[in-house]
Amino acid sequence: MDDGFIAKPLDRRQIDQAYPLVCAIAPGLGVDQWRAFAAALLGTATKGSSAEAPRLPAEAGIITVQNVQGYMHGLFSYKVEPHLRHGRVLSVDNFVVLDLFDLAGIAETLLRAMEVLARRLGCAAIHTTLSDRYIPLDSRRNPIPDCFRTEGHRQETIRFCKDLAVVNDNSPVATGGLREVE
Repeated sequence: MDDGFIAKPLDRRQIDQAYPLVCAIAPGLGVDQWRAFAAALLGTATKGSSAEAPRLPAEAGIITVQNVQGYMHGLFSYKVEPHLRHGRVLSVDNFVVLDLFDLAGIAETLLRAMEVLARRLGCAAIHTTLSDRYIPLDSRRNPIPDCFRTEGHRQETIRFCKDLAVVNDNSPVATGGLREVE
């Protein structure tokens, strides 16, 4: 992975800059639709904390991966949600990576940022929904998805779960970790 990449929250002034990334997973998405979506997520950020208490990240937002020049190479949107089996989960959507040379490095940076974010927010698991661009075309036939297809449904996403208690301890990350998360 290139150490020149940093995961950080999307700034309101960068909403338009992120639009081409999102179009990679949502072709035809209107810029106004993207602006409204991003503004709504960024609007949920909690403002202000006491100087003594470490500042927690917002419970919903957009995390980007940028190089040192500020060019975006990936992002995901997230929201903390309740889940029947896991309790508090970090629900991740709109995961996108665009880079000519280091797709894995960008993806690894985003995945590490997800885990740090989830731990800082006290989540027990991370649920990630991937765009159909990440679904393999040669997947085996399965009777359950076939039933959905027969009834007119189509597969749009793959969802992954990382149970933080099973993988390693679920202790919150101390200050540090994910740089620039507020």
